[in-house]
Amino acid sequence: MTILNRYPRHNDYEIIGLIQEGDADAVTLLAKKYGRMIAKKIHKFNLAYVFDDMYQEGLMVLYKSAITFNPTFNKTFTRYFEMNYERYLITTVTHFRMRSEVEFLHKQDIHQSVHSVRESSVYFPLHLKELKNVLTDTEYRVYILREVKNVTVDAIATELAIPIKSVYNALHRAKAKIRRYFQA
Repeated sequence: MTILNRYPRHNDYEIIGLIQEGDADAVTLLAKKYGRMIAKKIHKFNLAYVFDDMYQEGLMVLYKSAITFNPTFNKTFTRYFEMNYERYLITTVTHFRMRSEVEFLHKQDIHQSVHSVRESSVYFPLHLKELKNVLTDTEYRVYILREVKNVTVDAIATELAIPIKSVYNALHRAKAKIRRYFQA
């Protein structure tokens, strides 16, 4: 027996009632009924390149909306679900935009800050020795602790007995000096 034969001509409120009682077939029927609306919203927000993921998320929002829907608030289920899903998509687009802006603006810094804590080659000690000639003693110690040993800024400030701001400044100066030295 198909789902449509089991629930002929049920309206949203009856289907939602069945879902809230735990009927899995009613969830499938509601998903079939609202599948086109989910797809339409995905295309409205220009998220077709992640269609499958957004469609699955839409089904999850549909299910959560069905579970939490309360008809006493004088709002139809369609509008309630649409509002919930649009809010979800707005949040998703905002996160995508923020992530891409951060990657675009800080691409070089992200690339430079990804480092290995282990010595990558036999020449690594020579590299550190060369850095010691380029940097002041404080800059060198801060750089080694933060970039090579991956120690937190607070721990560096405590260990070297300097303010946190001085750690940030020394690290910034060290990176700038290293960049200038190796680009020359």
